[in-house]
Amino acid sequence: MRPTSLAKAVTVVGRMTIALILAAAFVRVAIPSASAQQMGIIATVNSAPISEYDLRARLELVMAMSGLPRNRQTVQQLAPKVVDTLIEEELKRQEAETLGIEVSQDDIQAAVRRFEQTRNMPAGAMLEMLKTMNLSEEVLYQQIRADLSWRDALRRRFRALTQVSDEEIDEELARMEAEKGKPVALLSEIFLPVDQPDKEQEVRAVANRIISELKNGAPFQTMATTFSQSPTAAVGGDLGWVSVGTLAPEAGRALAAMKTGDYSEPIRSRDGFSVYWLRDRRVSQGATGPSADPQVELQQVTIPVKDVSPTSGAGNELDLAKRLRLRANNCQDMADMPRTVAGGLTADKLKLRLSQLSPLVKESIKDLPDGTPSEVIKVPGAYMLFMVCERVAENSEEIVRAQVRRRLIDARLDLAARQFMRDLRRNAFIERR
Repeated sequence: MRPTSLAKAVTVVGRMTIALILAAAFVRVAIPSASAQQMGIIATVNSAPISEYDLRARLELVMAMSGLPRNRQTVQQLAPKVVDTLIEEELKRQEAETLGIEVSQDDIQAAVRRFEQTRNMPAGAMLEMLKTMNLSEEVLYQQIRADLSWRDALRRRFRALTQVSDEEIDEELARMEAEKGKPVALLSEIFLPVDQPDKEQEVRAVANRIISELKNGAPFQTMATTFSQSPTAAVGGDLGWVSVGTLAPEAGRALAAMKTGDYSEPIRSRDGFSVYWLRDRRVSQGATGPSADPQVELQQVTIPVKDVSPTSGAGNELDLAKRLRLRANNCQDMADMPRTVAGGLTADKLKLRLSQLSPLVKESIKDLPDGTPSEVIKVPGAYMLFMVCERVAENSEEIVRAQVRRRLIDARLDLAARQFMRDLRRNAFIERR
């Protein structure tokens, strides 16, 4: 069923007014859960409501995670985009329900922990952050549940796209080998789709705001995870080494004028806007070059800092971290620290690909011998120590083939997902109030 003319008119008015209404009411975003039922409905998706509380709570979370300033200008720019996100999440939820897909609480908790680990956050830090903002944990769980169920829905709907033959991998490897000696770039991306023509200026404004915050020091990884609608959002926007010749002409021209470390201006493609971060350049070494992504097993210890004001005792935690570093002779020593040292320490053993580590952690262990503690690393609210327990030796050819397979599947599913979401939106009854 398509929206009626009245519904379309309401949608247009909603887009123009919703940010202004919120900005006028935006004394503070965080609202106690108990007051949620007292707030109005701002949109319906096939009669399922999205409340003003849903919007304001998600805005609070987005601003906290991205570091964007909490002011009216931010709200006016982000509100329409966040409403679109909430609408798409409701469509994802309804599609998963149609397919009988359920996401377990264990899956949600595992996703939260992965989110924390890739951002060097102590275990439980995300839920603590929500508490300090007076937000329900469901604000975060709703987003995770939609993403996980959508992933499963796509794999069911487009199962054939996830079947990559050895011949297809061989063809891609041959193409990579043909690129040997040609320029390649180490890129990260933030992709913002433009699903409807009348949204172009709105999306461009969000892209420009993201670039402004990046230039002011906002971490690219966090901004990508918060805003990007590409599969690479799960790894902070990391595209890896990309052949410049395979990029769209407009992206290639933009990169040619950039220096290492630069952020691109918003680049318009057929499907939306992309923002690139040029992390490095080199010439391609072909399919057999150093593109492997080995696994490492890390022991992590987190020393929480409850108060980091200049007059606090944060120096005590730093001294403790330095003492613990001297005591750590192996991974088991570090794993035992929470049981032998007071102060609320936590210890986690991680087994991750190098590409999944944050740049800060990756740099700290790059030349670190196994069984040697890293230097003390400062992250928001904590000090951290890392130790490489094992670097998992793998056949480099198998690693490269696995990477190619994953990249081909992601590209296919990404294209299918965008078209499928456009179809869901077109066939849904969506009303903005």
